[in-house]
Amino acid sequence: MTATDEDIVRDLLHRCTDHVRPPASIATGVVARQRYRDRRRRVVSLAATGAALGTAAGVIAMVPGHSAPAPGGTGASGGPVIRLTADQRVLYHLSSVAASQQQAQGRYAVMSTEGTDVQDTSVIDSLTGNMWSYQDGSDGTPSGKGYTPRYSPTAAQFAAMRTSPAALRAALISLWEKQTGPAPGPVRKTSGATPVPRPVAESQDDMVFQQASDLLWNPLVRPALRSALYKVLATVPGVTVNPAARDSTGRPAVEISRTDNSGLPGGKPDGISYATYESPATGAVLESTVTYPPGSDIVTPQDPHGNGTVVDTTVYLNVTWASAVPADPYGADSPA
Repeated sequence: MTATDEDIVRDLLHRCTDHVRPPASIATGVVARQRYRDRRRRVVSLAATGAALGTAAGVIAMVPGHSAPAPGGTGASGGPVIRLTADQRVLYHLSSVAASQQQAQGRYAVMSTEGTDVQDTSVIDSLTGNMWSYQDGSDGTPSGKGYTPRYSPTAAQFAAMRTSPAALRAALISLWEKQTGPAPGPVRKTSGATPVPRPVAESQDDMVFQQASDLLWNPLVRPALRSALYKVLATVPGVTVNPAARDSTGRPAVEISRTDNSGLPGGKPDGISYATYESPATGAVLESTVTYPPGSDIVTPQDPHGNGTVVDTTVYLNVTWASAVPADPYGADSPA
């Protein structure tokens, strides 16, 4: 059922309880791992900046398009009139679509993806979080297979996560902190050379957007949590939505993007943009991209000095479910 304006406003007002933190057992046990393609992404450090949201009125003022009402502007109940942006309406519709999906059945989620120079098949055990991965590389990227224990939170741990916007936002920040730790700075991708560490400062909005985007691709995320993630993204300043986009394979998509505000301490933002493309029919992720502007230390064969723009793309082709770990789809080897 499509969310009404009253439902949306209620969710936004609930954010005034942003100080609420998830139970310690959840914050400790549900530590989201970086998605399997983080070798193609920068690894960000923790710099816990950004203020708490405060009161409900302050929350509404923070959301793009939620300006203070004109004098005398009141709703039917006598309160101020709150107008949602077009982007927020799209995200809440996407939230409703995601919530209406059936919970997948099966122990192993089998996800096929492709990127600029690789094809991947990842198998995630919903009971343990262990992952088997198979990769078919090209253009210098090797082929192979791997096994990573406790790679993902389990389906049960995802199910234990609270879905109110305030509690989920707090949990995403907590997961970011657990995941990254107080590192000296991110590692920038280079072409075969030693990665270059550069210190950054991440705002809480940066953390929430990137953490929510990283959780959305995980097939173990249940419909209710996926729905809640879209509601949280609707509250993050700087988020841009294109409901008439297409992914790189031509599939209709809702593009959700944001330019990171992090950068060198005391300097300007680094200008790295993150985007995720969602199916308007199911709310599933179709594609994700990271766009590095010139000067980001990203070296490619076509740009050995790292002077140009680099777009790192992952296309999510399909997700199926199995009762056993499948063999390597790119060769004759069986899983270890």
